[in-house]
Amino acid sequence: MRSWIKVGLALLVAGGGCTDDGDADSNRALAAEAASARPAGPPPAPPPPPMTAADSAVAREAVAARGAALRAAFDSLRVLGAREVAELRLDRNAEQIAVARSLGIRASGAAEIERLRRQGRLVELDDSTTYWVLREMDHSVPVVTPDGRAMLIELGRRFHARLDSLGLPLYRMKVTSALRTDESQADLRRTNRNASRTVSAHEFGTTVDVSHERFAVPAPRAQPDTAHAEVQEMETEMLEELGKEKARQLQAELGRAIWALRNEGALRVMMEDAQPVYHMTVARRHTSAAP
Repeated sequence: MRSWIKVGLALLVAGGGCTDDGDADSNRALAAEAASARPAGPPPAPPPPPMTAADSAVAREAVAARGAALRAAFDSLRVLGAREVAELRLDRNAEQIAVARSLGIRASGAAEIERLRRQGRLVELDDSTTYWVLREMDHSVPVVTPDGRAMLIELGRRFHARLDSLGLPLYRMKVTSALRTDESQADLRRTNRNASRTVSAHEFGTTVDVSHERFAVPAPRAQPDTAHAEVQEMETEMLEELGKEKARQLQAELGRAIWALRNEGALRVMMEDAQPVYHMTVARRHTSAAP
């Protein structure tokens, strides 16, 4: 009797298994059918039609008019006065090195830089951000301490706030130099007579050079699908030319933002001539510096 019960249970289990498989196949088929019947999302917007010669002329005229208005706004600004330039040259190399030693960290080569980066004691600078772009670096690497990066971000915010209050485009800084090793500093001395003959503040990850005669156009904004690439190119070309033409006004607004931070004890600065850069060293810990 028990053997028959076992056989019956086995048949029930087997029969149930076949039924489940059939239901699963049926369910899968229904799900596939429902998915195929489900309405698809809206198709991507088609690209805008090519601009006619007349449209292109109208757009070029509008961009030129905006450029003229921006040029007039720039012309109303003061360039740096002699006193302001002198104030931006107060922090000599020895002072910046002393601050760099106290707040920075020295890396002897690529392997150590990578180890410190993994530990979060050094961080990379992005190639292109809202506030800066990196220039090609022959004798340094785009790596700084978290404090150094936080200083650069805060400076970018201050610079943009000044430009925005004046109704000007948000031009970006060009970072030309960051961390150097003792070896790369020695290489630089062979080609640049202005390079430090001993140790450099750049060797501690606390110091960056930012051009004061060249600026990058504002970061690209998200454009609607209907925007014409040709119009965007016109706008970029206009801003590039304007940035070159009005570099001294941009230099002044960036210099004033730097001076304000310097007065708050956030950084040290030397406005250099032979190398047209603001040479800056972070001078305090920044609360937003955590990697």
